[in-house]
Amino acid sequence: MINTMHKIILQPNAKPAKASTIFIGTGILSEIGSLYNLSHYSKIFIVTDESVAPLLLDPLLSVLPAGSGSITLPNGEQQKNIEGVQKVWTAMHDAKCDRKSIVINLGGGVIGDVGGFAASTYMRGIDFLNIPTTLLSQVDAGIGGKNGFNFKGVKNLMGTFKQPIGILIDPKTLSSVPEREFLSGFAEIIKHGLIWDKTYFEQITAKKPLDYTQEELTDIIAKSCQIKTDIVQSDTNEEGVRKLVNFGHTIGHALEALSLETPKPMVHGEAISIGMVVEADISRQLSLLPANDLQPIKQAFINAGLPVTTQVMNIAPILEKVRSDKKNENGNVNFTLLKSIGHAVYNQQVAESMITTALQSSMQEM
Repeated sequence: MINTMHKIILQPNAKPAKASTIFIGTGILSEIGSLYNLSHYSKIFIVTDESVAPLLLDPLLSVLPAGSGSITLPNGEQQKNIEGVQKVWTAMHDAKCDRKSIVINLGGGVIGDVGGFAASTYMRGIDFLNIPTTLLSQVDAGIGGKNGFNFKGVKNLMGTFKQPIGILIDPKTLSSVPEREFLSGFAEIIKHGLIWDKTYFEQITAKKPLDYTQEELTDIIAKSCQIKTDIVQSDTNEEGVRKLVNFGHTIGHALEALSLETPKPMVHGEAISIGMVVEADISRQLSLLPANDLQPIKQAFINAGLPVTTQVMNIAPILEKVRSDKKNENGNVNFTLLKSIGHAVYNQQVAESMITTALQSSMQEM
């Protein structure tokens, strides 16, 4: 039974992109057939992973038309590469998917990225629908139509812009998500407050993430989805205001990519949490962000159980990753930075000396 259902329409400004309908509600997964018209597709093909499949694949298949196909990928960021995409393409081909088929991505951010890219390129692009099952993918990664994979050690270097026909978010799926992954998702929720809405920032940092009730969490997810939707639909292909959601990601992606080469890699939200603190410090150095805003930002991540410092590292590899960031233009490093809590600005060029200073500060506090 669905107690409360939120409905959000994402209408992209870029043509010929279609609108996405986002439904959010506890227990909503079983209602997929009444919320989306899937009857006119020749085949439904599900992409999922080894963590999600045992819990949700059969329940989903039971409410879909007979003959739906699927592939279950191994877990982890290591699948977010061309080999992972090829596995999906091969399975779709073997299942005889055609141009009238639809892909359903059932899982977290990796599944959404890999499955979305495979669908957006298979036979020059077919429809897909996202069912994000982690907090990170429900509030951020699953929304907006970015699909892609990592290449040559660079996060999301290859990809497409193609909107899903819909996004089905059931907070009930979070009950099996490990605490570390749940807190990782909260990093993106805090980001939405920092870049867009100070009142929302104050609301979501009033408690620790695990202290919110199911109803409160559902409302938070809906609010974050609305913020991401408002940004995306005004700038679908990231030519302007959509760059705001990249706050923390220039440094964060560099740290995340480097950590993947170690025995103890960070999860996305942990790297982005550190990235946001470092980029807030850069904002302060540039006199964009008032100095007295820096500590409340740092404390918000600490209270959420997220890291704000990193181990002492060689800064040269971090700068190398920053230089290869896909947001750069004409050799210039472009950052999204803060002017205040709730107000961000994009296309800010930052000298490497300033990046180095902020990184050293984050490492000194260990």
